[in-house]
Amino acid sequence: MSSYQNETMALVADTGATSSAATTADGTKQRRRVALAGVITVAVCGVALAMSGSGGSLMAARSAERPRLLSSGKDEDDCNSGDYRKRTLKLAYEVPMVSLFRDMKGQRKHEASDVIKVDDTIYAVCDSSWAIAKFSDTLPPLGWENTLMGDPRRESDDSGYEAIVHEAGTFYVIRESIQMTERDKFHAIIEELRDLSPKNYTISKQCPSEFEFEGDSKGFEGAIAVRDLDFEVVMLGLCEGNHCSEKKKSDKGHGRIVAMKKAYNSTDGSCEWKTIRTIKIPKSADFKDYSSITMDSMDRVAITSQEDSQLWIGNLNGKTPSGLWDIEAMDFDNDDYDLYDFPKNDQCMTVYCNIEGIHWINEHMLIAVSDKMKKSQDFRCFDKDQSVHVFTLP
Repeated sequence: MSSYQNETMALVADTGATSSAATTADGTKQRRRVALAGVITVAVCGVALAMSGSGGSLMAARSAERPRLLSSGKDEDDCNSGDYRKRTLKLAYEVPMVSLFRDMKGQRKHEASDVIKVDDTIYAVCDSSWAIAKFSDTLPPLGWENTLMGDPRRESDDSGYEAIVHEAGTFYVIRESIQMTERDKFHAIIEELRDLSPKNYTISKQCPSEFEFEGDSKGFEGAIAVRDLDFEVVMLGLCEGNHCSEKKKSDKGHGRIVAMKKAYNSTDGSCEWKTIRTIKIPKSADFKDYSSITMDSMDRVAITSQEDSQLWIGNLNGKTPSGLWDIEAMDFDNDDYDLYDFPKNDQCMTVYCNIEGIHWINEHMLIAVSDKMKKSQDFRCFDKDQSVHVFTLP
């Protein structure tokens, strides 16, 4: 879960426009590759506007515990600069999660945390529920095919589901960071689900990660699966905090992905996702947090930030001609990337404040889900929270 960090912002009407395009050391603009599909980003807005008595300039008074105005930290002229259209995702359509289901199974909140598309069907998880949401990619309100699979109250605690992955007929859902015993450290728990139906699903395995976290709030926030050179499943877990840490979470631009492979104990038959290696996310994804990850068939990886309301897209290297992955050779192309903002409102303020899940629909579109707004966030965050959104790249 993300703990929102507020910043003091000022909005001055006569401030000059600033471009968000990357600039190289020699001062020339670096054009990010158009072929990369963009995705989603979340920033939070929240300031009180007042007219100054003399010149009529708009000033933003600091509001305690409120999100910032722009993901870029610039004034409203940033939205009026010529490149706003080029660097901002465009909303295609969206609906609140609550509008999708005829039978809510007693749920009153949908704290959506991840989403995937399998064929023409969307699956989503919420960290507050043990049910798996299933619905059409057209997002029909009260659609007959839309359903919540499993018991939302399977256990007394919240599920802590922060990622869902599908590979070869098996669904993997990841509980962010769990303290298994009072003396134990924190580990993610990866559940393998089969036989999903409106009434229930079967848990075939529950295996902890070898990787340890410092607490229960900055564990794995997303994941994707690949096949290694032995054709075995390798899970790539996205850490929410910078350095995979709670203590260093605010050290922006130090995102990490943990590559893991399931292993069994020969003595008792227990399972564990053993760490293979940690992969650095390029510093061009200069985020306060990392809220979701997805990869398409062209190996384009999209990563979102909830707190920055942005989407980063880059290429993951390491795939062999056979389609299998050399995990030791995995890395990102540091110079080839795209960075996009989620759309702002008509005052250039962030309204997509809680994006926590992202998945490619096709080459140019992505589907996203939003968590419930935080108590500390501005009222503008309310309209888009607990919803499903489809965006197109500019």
